[in-house]
Amino acid sequence: MQRRKVTLKPYPNAAQAARLEAWTRLHCELYNAALEERIDAWRKARKSISYFDQQNALPQIKADRPEFIALGSHALQQTLRRLDLAFQSFFRRVKAGQTPGFPRFKAAKRFSGFSYPDPAGWKLMQHGGRGATLRLGSGDAAMSIRARGRHRFGVEAKPNDITLTRRNDQWFVSVTLRVPDAACARERTADFRRGVDFGINDWATFDEGPPIANPRWLREELPHLAALQRQRARKKNGSLRFKRLGRRIARLHERIGNRRRDFVHKETTRMVRQCAVLATEQLAPKTMSRSAKGTVDAPGRRVRQKAGLNREILSAGFGVAHSMLAYKAEEAGTRLHLSNTRQLKPSQRCAACWEIVPKTLADRMHVCPHCGHVMQRDQNSALVVLIDANTPGMGVAARPKPLPRQRGKSKSVTRETPTTTAQAV
Repeated sequence: MQRRKVTLKPYPNAAQAARLEAWTRLHCELYNAALEERIDAWRKARKSISYFDQQNALPQIKADRPEFIALGSHALQQTLRRLDLAFQSFFRRVKAGQTPGFPRFKAAKRFSGFSYPDPAGWKLMQHGGRGATLRLGSGDAAMSIRARGRHRFGVEAKPNDITLTRRNDQWFVSVTLRVPDAACARERTADFRRGVDFGINDWATFDEGPPIANPRWLREELPHLAALQRQRARKKNGSLRFKRLGRRIARLHERIGNRRRDFVHKETTRMVRQCAVLATEQLAPKTMSRSAKGTVDAPGRRVRQKAGLNREILSAGFGVAHSMLAYKAEEAGTRLHLSNTRQLKPSQRCAACWEIVPKTLADRMHVCPHCGHVMQRDQNSALVVLIDANTPGMGVAARPKPLPRQRGKSKSVTRETPTTTAQAV
């Protein structure tokens, strides 16, 4: 059995939405009270309060505050566990010498939601197609909320836990499914070996064939986004119109993110369905999008240009594409090969003679002075990582010349992905 997450969109009526809001405020109140108890116990008595100490106090809390009974014991325990995980992360960062980030009190409007960690206190009923009904609570006070969404795992998938989140005045339900291994498998329609290079001009360039254009969702919406931000800047901070424009800006950002996620899902699915071997390079978007401002003593150069490049790098979604390729490749039996960028240098290496040819970002053509090989820069990089994927042993950096390129269909019939190259997400 494996676990997979799907997201459904519930449509509560006005009374149900008000009740969900009230439940969220109670969970937020419990979270803040538990945090205050831990802080006061350490400040006044140098005593550490554990999760189990606070969990054992829940029966007394429900006796004193009957409104907490409807939330369910397991959901309340999960809220306390959420605080305990925040403290565990805080102490881990302290030991590692990182910025600690002490757990903070949360406002009710910024508290994202609550969870049911096991199949107790709720029930999800699928009605075929996209329809579903989510039942929360028990007895006469239970709520039956209409929901919409679907997944590809069939009737064998069993819901295990759910998380209700509130985002931009809308509710979403994230469901964890227990799925048999056979239901997770993806059908592959071809057995090609492809190298792919992710970039800005074209979202993905292959070693052969047409590239995938970069849709640039953020750049398309930038004029609209800038206009809304200018309108909000002219409003009084905290006023009704200021908040209304803030919600419009948040919805626009959410729309851009949804379009990007949908695009990446479709393209990565198409890649793993067509390929038995898929090779690309390891990318670090966080490092690639680092600011160029520098320091007071050593100020950066071309800061505005680098900021625009950083925006395009983050908008392309390279990180989410790699994570999707990892678990989809495992499900389809595709071997995903990630080349070491620092060792291989795909954008600087010649795919024909394997020599290093230095280039700047402005150089879009690869022209090798050693062998005369001429190719589009991104296509050459895709070919380099494909040759690296066909190389047995420790890697290409120790090999002066590349192995012959393998084209056409793979003879491999394996349906498993090595754990060293792809892991489930």
